[in-house]
Amino acid sequence: MKKIGATMLVIMICMLGLAACQAGETSSSPSTKVQAERKEVKANILPAEGFIENVGWLSNSEILSVKNGESATSFYNYNVYDGSKEKIYEIPSSYVSASISPDREKILIQSAPTSYSAQVTIIDQSGGVLFQENVPSYELTYSWNHFNEDTLLMTSFSEDWSFQVFQINIEENTMDPIEVNQPFVQWQSESSVLFQEWDAKEVSVSAPLIAQNILNDKTEMVVDASIHFNQFSDTLLSIFSREEEGPFTYQFITSNGEIQSEFTVELLSRYSDWLVPYYDMIEGENQLITFVANEPGSFDTYSGAFSLQKWDIASGKESLLLEDIPLEPIQCSKNGESCLYGNQLEKVINLKKSTIRHLLKEEGADM
Repeated sequence: MKKIGATMLVIMICMLGLAACQAGETSSSPSTKVQAERKEVKANILPAEGFIENVGWLSNSEILSVKNGESATSFYNYNVYDGSKEKIYEIPSSYVSASISPDREKILIQSAPTSYSAQVTIIDQSGGVLFQENVPSYELTYSWNHFNEDTLLMTSFSEDWSFQVFQINIEENTMDPIEVNQPFVQWQSESSVLFQEWDAKEVSVSAPLIAQNILNDKTEMVVDASIHFNQFSDTLLSIFSREEEGPFTYQFITSNGEIQSEFTVELLSRYSDWLVPYYDMIEGENQLITFVANEPGSFDTYSGAFSLQKWDIASGKESLLLEDIPLEPIQCSKNGESCLYGNQLEKVINLKKSTIRHLLKEEGADM
């Protein structure tokens, strides 16, 4: 089992954390497109009692919501437009986190039966169990495969921060260790992974971005210095600075290594690195939705607000969506019409109208 220094691990976790879906028209009735534009998210549809978080979008209209009860944690499919709901799964009250696959067909649930053990359960949207495994672990991270969504990567950390990376194959019901020198790994293709090659002997805010073929272990450098990266199905996002103190460039790279487009922003500094604000990729629309600090400075003392902006990867066009809003997690639907927003993803932003609606209501009604 490989080991990583605690200081470097904290830095990488901070970076990683920063770190988403017509009928004809007649004179007597509006078209499907017009009806869709008139659809409004229903406010106050989620009871606050027991509410843990919303995980993300299961479709363009449905979200996965998590509620804690006396003896179990329950998972609900909620329609944000008509308020209908369906309970799809429950676990004993040891919920840690959940993640929805890029195709929205699978849900990974992490629970903690004991202090140093994790149970990983993968279900379909109907609650059918596709994979389940208990893993001795102090901490877990995982990464879905955009190129084969029956496989994902999972890294298990021990208390001393030694780690092991596993490849989970849902279809074959297997979990096999793979040899990678870094713990935070993403898929680059069906058979290759990406990671930043951090130097364990010195603290740095950037590192080379390396691709490794897991079949033959061959490696190659993709980007010579990056502070943050994210591999999507059609493009690789790499963030770097050509100068030591910024500004920072968000660069989008194709699978052939060609630069699609890039834009430059100022990032807020932190004690030992730089803050990459929350963002999400609307892949079907080829758009990045991201927060941008309104003023330069240090994140620890920053009192300014943030703006929400959209970057069109193909055209290079930038547009302002919302001004002066808090920096909180965001996750967008596949069609790019709405984004869940908030520390518990408890609000919905309408990207076309630039409005925000709250899903939580305060009375303690049952779900």
